[in-house]
Amino acid sequence: MKIVKCSKCGKYLCKSKVCFHCGNSTEFSEIKKIEIHENVIQEYAKVEDLIEDKKFDEAFSISNIVVEWMPKQSGIFFLRLLAKKHCTSELELMKKGFDCENDPDMCNALAFSEGAEYSMYLDIQNTIIAMKKLFKMEILNHKNRCKLKTDILQIKETMQNQIETRKKKLFSMYKKLEEEEDSLYVLETDCRLLLEEHKKTLEQSAYTSGSIKEEVYRLEECTEEDFSKYQIKIGSVLWQAEQAEVALATIKKQHPWIKAFQNLVNERNGQIQLIKEELTSLKYYEDQVQQTIDEITEIEERHEKVICSVEEYDFSDAFGLLGEACCNKILKKVGIERAMSVREWKDSTELDNL
Repeated sequence: MKIVKCSKCGKYLCKSKVCFHCGNSTEFSEIKKIEIHENVIQEYAKVEDLIEDKKFDEAFSISNIVVEWMPKQSGIFFLRLLAKKHCTSELELMKKGFDCENDPDMCNALAFSEGAEYSMYLDIQNTIIAMKKLFKMEILNHKNRCKLKTDILQIKETMQNQIETRKKKLFSMYKKLEEEEDSLYVLETDCRLLLEEHKKTLEQSAYTSGSIKEEVYRLEECTEEDFSKYQIKIGSVLWQAEQAEVALATIKKQHPWIKAFQNLVNERNGQIQLIKEELTSLKYYEDQVQQTIDEITEIEERHEKVICSVEEYDFSDAFGLLGEACCNKILKKVGIERAMSVREWKDSTELDNL
């Protein structure tokens, strides 16, 4: 594995035509090559060629032969790491992410290397750790920005006032409805009493009329004078009955109380309709609040999932969440000047999923 030094920024890289740290494309000085055991020179070279051809599984399998002959050769462990993570270069490796602190191949590469080679591996590890930290911070910021795009701030500012206003309005409506119901009850009671009075008059008239008839039927003889008296009595009873019937009909059709009662009924029904409309509006507001809460819950869950992936050094989900521009800013902050396109990033993650 050939390692070169960038003349512009002084960083050590695997063989490369462009320095991804500063963008320099000229004057790379090659450091001294590490000697490879003669029994595995071909296998070592084949591992490098297979990685360049993206035949990662085959490269990883052959690397085991090299490790048997050279168990302390740091370069082969780094090549194994590239093959294992389906990457052709350290740039792809850093952008994809891996557990650089616990991966056995990375630990061996650091343990058995020195000088420029050790510096290159250490830069890779420090860069990935820094990327992890920046990704987590940016994901949290992105989560807050997503929340602010919902109606949460408007709801937060207006909720208390909305609740108090609606409570007072409903209380006022129910109080008015209660007053109208009380008025209806009083008027209905008066009407019932009046009806009872006229019913009693009719019943009394019917009873008196019946008594007169029985008395007349018992008379064996009836003088003209007595007959005239009975006619007067019967006429009086009939008149009282007629008046009672007329009064009942008037109460049922034309009495002012009936109109007042109907007006109260209409007012009560109108008040009930207003309460129903207010409750419907309140339900709509409740649904709006619940919808916002559901949106925020979904935002929380989505970002928490990506943070968990970043915690495990998998940066692919973070790139999908944050987007190309934001991720490339993070790369530049950790010293990777050459930005990565969406296509390049997707290619590297898709290869890893094969």
